[in-house]
Amino acid sequence: MFLWFIMFPLVSQAGAKTDTVYLQNGDRITGEIKRFEYGILFFKTDAMGTLKIEFNDIRTFYSDEQYTIQMANGLRFFGSVDTSATNGYVNLKVGNFRIPELVSAIVEIYPVKHAFWKRLDGYIDLGYSYTKASTVSQLNFSGNVDYRLEKSFTSIDVSSILTDQEDRDRIRKQDYSITYRRFYKKKWFGSGIIGAQQNTELGFAHRFSLGMGAGRDFIHSNRTVFSGLIGVLVSTEKSLSDSIVQSMEGVMNLNTRIFKFDDPEIDITSHFNAFPSFTSVGRYRLEFELKAKIELFSDFFFGLSFYDNFDSKPIDKDAATNDWGVTTSLGYSW
Repeated sequence: MFLWFIMFPLVSQAGAKTDTVYLQNGDRITGEIKRFEYGILFFKTDAMGTLKIEFNDIRTFYSDEQYTIQMANGLRFFGSVDTSATNGYVNLKVGNFRIPELVSAIVEIYPVKHAFWKRLDGYIDLGYSYTKASTVSQLNFSGNVDYRLEKSFTSIDVSSILTDQEDRDRIRKQDYSITYRRFYKKKWFGSGIIGAQQNTELGFAHRFSLGMGAGRDFIHSNRTVFSGLIGVLVSTEKSLSDSIVQSMEGVMNLNTRIFKFDDPEIDITSHFNAFPSFTSVGRYRLEFELKAKIELFSDFFFGLSFYDNFDSKPIDKDAATNDWGVTTSLGYSW
């Protein structure tokens, strides 16, 4: 799986570098627009590699490729980008229309046509620790790949923490999910998810889940994203003692991302999930994760993560109700 994630950035195909960025200082750069997010235009050049250009340094830019473009007010466009004679503006070419927009009002630009690899965005993190005095070793791995289309995106997320200690069974916490999100007007979206989990500390060998819901981006700017979702989830759980429980739960989800693009680049994300059970009276589950990344050098990051999982009524009566931990990692994003 680790090698599978690594292969995505390595096999991406380079396109014709005909896009042009005009800077506030009068310079002009020719290359290829990779994406625009959190106030940064990722611009690939032959001579200087991939540049990260802040939105306030851009006078205007041009590309005849097709993109999905999201504005801060929630509007989404599908088209190309043309230059504007007005400083700080571009003209969005949507069908036969030319729509002038502030560069600072654009929150996302992603390519959605032609090369399959251009639609992919993701990261991988890997960490390891060992303490001789306690004979405890821990390996943690996480990764993400997003695949974007005009009005939707699909996300694959994996996370695995394996802890070994002498004279104890291996402790395993693993989360795998595929999420599909379909965008609608006024920042609304529909979502579906397929997931698999394992947490021996909380007493279950596996949990397979299928869910759906509706959500909204409450804030989506060049610095911050804050969204929420409500829905339903059906799952099948198997305890460490081989008992099987099927259940239906509600889903309440909050996601936050804060991005600082000044050197050093810092990316902070948090996820909170609440699952009140409809089939087991009084049972509820909570999941929280906070992850911070700081850029060491181009596209390589140091990561620090905290997670906390709670289950008021574990399916294994001898299991703990709470599991939390802190991990560190080195990562690469593309």
